[in-house]
Amino acid sequence: MAAALPIVHVFACSGRFASREALQAYLAPSCTDDGDALPSPFMLETGLTDYEPACMESAMLASPVPLAQLLDGVSYGDSWLAQACADAQGMLADTGVCVFAPNQLAHPRRSSLRHVGSYPYRVED
Repeated sequence: MAAALPIVHVFACSGRFASREALQAYLAPSCTDDGDALPSPFMLETGLTDYEPACMESAMLASPVPLAQLLDGVSYGDSWLAQACADAQGMLADTGVCVFAPNQLAHPRRSSLRHVGSYPYRVED
């Protein structure tokens, strides 16, 4: 029996973030003065667990472009990007976020970013 393929969740928006720093403040956890971790707004919205920062990719451009152009070169794109672009139905975006396993999202559609979809992907050996 084949193992289930890992899932990537794809999000996109336009005009939301003024800078890469603003995007990172939305995505990445912060910490208190005492060093305790504070979940990011994105983590709270989506119920992100099993957080692995190396398995989140983001892209940001100066002006909105088709999803295929925005996410060109993203990890494992050969196995899922075409479907995401079809689901985006011609949407233009200047910011894209891809959340790969082992990150888990309890409710991705609650994100204030547009949830384009969730796609299985193949990890090439």
